[in-house]
Amino acid sequence: MTIPESMADVSPQWVEECVGWGKLKNINLVPMGEGVGMMSSMSIIELEWEDSKDLPSSLVLKLAAENDTNRAVSQQFNLYLKEVSYYKDLAPRTTARSPLVYASEIDEEHNFFLLMEDVSSYRMGSQVEGATLQECELCVDFLANLHASFWNQLSDVEWLPNMSGSDNATNMALGCEAGWPQLQEIFGEFVPDNIEAMRERYLAAIPTLQAKLDQYPKTLIHGDFRMDNMLFGQAPEHDALLVVDFQGPLKGNGIHDVAYLLSHSAKTNVRREHERDLIERYANGLITAGIKDYSVKKAWNDYRVGVLYSWTVAVVIAGTMDPANERGFAWMSKMVERNGLAINDLNCLALL
Repeated sequence: MTIPESMADVSPQWVEECVGWGKLKNINLVPMGEGVGMMSSMSIIELEWEDSKDLPSSLVLKLAAENDTNRAVSQQFNLYLKEVSYYKDLAPRTTARSPLVYASEIDEEHNFFLLMEDVSSYRMGSQVEGATLQECELCVDFLANLHASFWNQLSDVEWLPNMSGSDNATNMALGCEAGWPQLQEIFGEFVPDNIEAMRERYLAAIPTLQAKLDQYPKTLIHGDFRMDNMLFGQAPEHDALLVVDFQGPLKGNGIHDVAYLLSHSAKTNVRREHERDLIERYANGLITAGIKDYSVKKAWNDYRVGVLYSWTVAVVIAGTMDPANERGFAWMSKMVERNGLAINDLNCLALL
């Protein structure tokens, strides 16, 4: 199928070709809100059918980012290829809910599109406001389901990189080193002094931290499990939680997603008061799903490593990407601030 270069290239005929459902009278593209889809361009397509019986009134279209800086980062980490591949190959293997994808394509130059279910009636989480305890519990339950679905069952998925020893791992380490100066320049007021003082030691330890998060047992890691990618149900027909943006999946220890969520997105007071209970909830959720080889004790020890490694992700995001707008700056600064506090609360630097 033809891949639109921009939203301006989308026509009723192109939508008809993609879905094969009927004849469209007209379409109207409505760009999604500021700060949504930083690594991609996203619009809701309102649909007017000649015969609308049982046909959706809208879809969501996702294209490559128009921002050159963020698009370059996406290409470096193969984000578009991984997201298209996730929906084609892995989404059918789990009941952890993501939007239905009706058509997708990607080319050798990393131009791509996803034409998917419109789930804008759900409530999007806010990384700026931070996750409440109830939201954290829903997210942890989702992760237990997602991770159990792929527990030690990904050896046949060749396109999915490992947490360590892969091009993705190398790019994360290089991106952290290259991005730290911009992190300090733009977000320095949120970087704890003791973490800055350990910069060189931290950078040297990144491959070791990656290796610790890439040991048996392995599962699917979402890779960007933050509040802006969480959609919470608001209507009786909705799922409790639906998760989007599978551009960064990896093979490794699923606790990385849990640590990423709690150290980047949870309200700091919620994390401080409830993180041990939430880690226990995650480990027990795996047990309920039939996973018998991951204890609460191991989950807690791995969690501290995950919180420390999440700083690498924070630096790559805040240090190499363009915040683009006020909302982008707001959630990035919260991510850096919360992760720094979590590292110190848990004495994670001692792990170096």
